[in-house]
Amino acid sequence: MTRKPAAPANLRNGLKWRDGRPRWEPSPANRACGFGGVDLKDAGGAWMDRGAATSAADARTLWAAFVREAMRETQAGGVARGHLRRALEHLPPMPEDAEGALKRRLVADLIERGRAVLEDREPNVTAALSAGPRTVKAMVDAFFADARAQSRITSGTSKNYRTQSAKLIDRFGAVRVDEVTRPQMRQWYLDTVAAVSISTANQAIGAAGAFFTWATWQDPAWLVNNPCTKLGRLSAPGRRVFWTVEHEQAFIPWCDANGYADVGDCVTLCLWTGARQIDACAASLNDLEGKTWRYVPEKTKKNKQEALPGLLSPVTRRVERRRRELAGHPAVHFNDPPLLHDYRTGRRHDSASIYRRFDAAKRAAIAAGAMPASFGDKTLQDTRDTCVTRLWAAFTSGQAETQGKGALERIATWGGWALEQVHKILRDHYLSLLDEGAIDSARLLAAWANTQGFEVEAA
Repeated sequence: MTRKPAAPANLRNGLKWRDGRPRWEPSPANRACGFGGVDLKDAGGAWMDRGAATSAADARTLWAAFVREAMRETQAGGVARGHLRRALEHLPPMPEDAEGALKRRLVADLIERGRAVLEDREPNVTAALSAGPRTVKAMVDAFFADARAQSRITSGTSKNYRTQSAKLIDRFGAVRVDEVTRPQMRQWYLDTVAAVSISTANQAIGAAGAFFTWATWQDPAWLVNNPCTKLGRLSAPGRRVFWTVEHEQAFIPWCDANGYADVGDCVTLCLWTGARQIDACAASLNDLEGKTWRYVPEKTKKNKQEALPGLLSPVTRRVERRRRELAGHPAVHFNDPPLLHDYRTGRRHDSASIYRRFDAAKRAAIAAGAMPASFGDKTLQDTRDTCVTRLWAAFTSGQAETQGKGALERIATWGGWALEQVHKILRDHYLSLLDEGAIDSARLLAAWANTQGFEVEAA
């Protein structure tokens, strides 16, 4: 049964006590302004004792008087509005502790009414709130307007953040930044997973996390803690798709013979170096004419994580092909010509244009019967992880105890991968698909069993 404190005497500031239930009631002047009464309960839902109820009533009375004065259309009202604006601008974020959050919620309606007065709008109007100070929409707009914040991310990341920000604004645009909770973000994340995909949901939360982190860095801070952390994010399942040697040997000659030599160049470079298509597009012939190709991948430029693949004859032959092509067009003079050249526009390929060319070549090759229908599942992205798989197979073939030492570290250096990414590709995505690996594991298991006196073949 809920405890009902005895009715105390000498109550003040609108505090009423009815049968053990404390309540703040507005004065006639406050009621005329539209301020309502509030039951005074603690964070657990129990009725407050006299001390807590008195403090809550004092706080509501103070805020009500503050806002009421700001509502006056007089010189004194103008002064009061100035004080109210400064108070709201320096209002600290929603407290994390239960007691502090309760105190804020007990005056939240009066704070919102004060904001409505300053913005000359009716309270709780969504359209107006979305443009109000320190809302989620205002945070996103301010993030993209911050030149320093933009300088820390690539143009591709910025573009992705803009795309994902639409989802965040659609859900939380009108909400004050410091009022967005972790449970709310968790639910939004799960809803996005269900509606779209794990991958898209992870991108959306990643962008939102960047916005909220930016907000914690401002002075005064928009909020204390980023609500996008510790959400129990899911891992997108691996594609489990990789290029076989047979795919490479059939597709690239077909591209060369059917007007898609640029696609052949790209696929070869990506399969034999592990480069992403965006980095392949940035590569010049001069970059690729040595024994190695030293570059900083676009995705890891922030960390200056360098890649250093060796260049074998499949790549050097494509470079030589491109040199011969340029020699046949004396009117074209490049100081540092790219490997990947868009024949339709006469310009260097970018990530989007080479993707479209690859997709067109893939569909045409399947339609011509040069490639099986299953080849439609292949992407340029798969070439990168295929390269990891091939490197691992190369390092672990033959006498694995001597040739496999330091394999993961050397693979990571080759493609500019983080070591944990190499682990993930091999463990979760592709290694389980290699029959050779399974067969070799079975051989090792049989050898171990024989040392234990268990004749595998005999059984």
